[in-house]
Amino acid sequence: MILEFIQALWNTSTELAPSLVLGLLLAGFLHVFVKKDRILSHLGKPGLASSAKAALVGVPLPLCSCGVLPAALGLRRDGASRGAVTSFLISTPQTGVDSVAVTWAILGWPVALAKVVAAFVAGVLGGTIVDNTDSSLEKRETAPVCTEIETGSFPRRIWNYSFNGLFKDIYGWLVLGISISALITTVLEPGQLSRYPVLSGPMGLLAALVIGIPLYVCSVSSVPIAAGLIYAGFPVGSALVFLMAGPATNAATMGAVRKTLGTRVFFIYLLTVIIISLAAGGMLNSLSVPVFRAYHSVHDMNSITGLLSGIAGLLLLLGIAWFAFKDTSDHRLKASEKKNSERTQIFRIEGMKCSMCETSITSALEKLPGILNVSSSASEDKAVIALDGSGRFNKDNAVQIIRKLGYDVGKV
Repeated sequence: MILEFIQALWNTSTELAPSLVLGLLLAGFLHVFVKKDRILSHLGKPGLASSAKAALVGVPLPLCSCGVLPAALGLRRDGASRGAVTSFLISTPQTGVDSVAVTWAILGWPVALAKVVAAFVAGVLGGTIVDNTDSSLEKRETAPVCTEIETGSFPRRIWNYSFNGLFKDIYGWLVLGISISALITTVLEPGQLSRYPVLSGPMGLLAALVIGIPLYVCSVSSVPIAAGLIYAGFPVGSALVFLMAGPATNAATMGAVRKTLGTRVFFIYLLTVIIISLAAGGMLNSLSVPVFRAYHSVHDMNSITGLLSGIAGLLLLLGIAWFAFKDTSDHRLKASEKKNSERTQIFRIEGMKCSMCETSITSALEKLPGILNVSSSASEDKAVIALDGSGRFNKDNAVQIIRKLGYDVGKV
């Protein structure tokens, strides 16, 4: 069974990798060349138009639930209406060019199209309801948001955003998604759960909803899990429900939405995702849509397509291993720094929201003399600097550099 599981891991990786790489590169291209100030200028007036524009902006963006909230708060701070922000929060984590590419490759274009349309409709509906039921004066969000300081050539910026940023943020969830999919295909026979007629109707949709709502998965890693559900015998509509509810809702995101936008917006957000996902799943079941199931097949490595898929799958696994090694090294560095606190300097940094923030701060601080290593953490709002003991490190210079990047430095 172990060998079967390893084979399933490899098959899923080779099916997912080519479209994932293409989607990541396209996401980097959009990030570098799409002007964000133009986007913000269209989202300020409450109503259907702003919600529709916010959904159009959100659908192609490759932000999962871990990154969509600070981006949404940035829209809010810059003048977007509450409805537009809600529309963005609903539509964005479900899709993204990388996720759509992977869905198309593994589940086929009908499912990919259904996911995009359902995410757009849910975003517009939720945003419009929020604006039409909001009688209070709007209060703009002024919390600090992700500051992006980017330099270098266009190809370098695209690469950094796509792989050092996006891929680094989602690789852990990819491991989870690929592993769950491989486990399902190893333990269950094809279509085994289809023996239970109850799962082919509304109960199957509700089961997928119950699985998806609390689970923290990004839109890319949810695809192999959805493919595993179909393999096990769930109807395609149930897979669509999971593809929508999994990325759009989880305990952490829902709590943050309720805290930042209020209880009323939170319930509209949650109910919209539930209702639209169930409706879309039911419609997809009624259409008898065929689904690709090549993700668990064995590639012919003698063919050009099989060879390219194998290379892409190998690069995907090497990338996962690389970032896992770096994260492990960072944890070890932090443990070592705790034992040698006299040779470390810790800065509390306000405004870090993502891996791009971590990269810009780390790169800038590492250029200072007297430093062995720098570890920046957006989740902990701090940067830990390991000193070489030479006494050349200047704390004031480090503070100035951090502030020049657009961040505030507080006390630890």
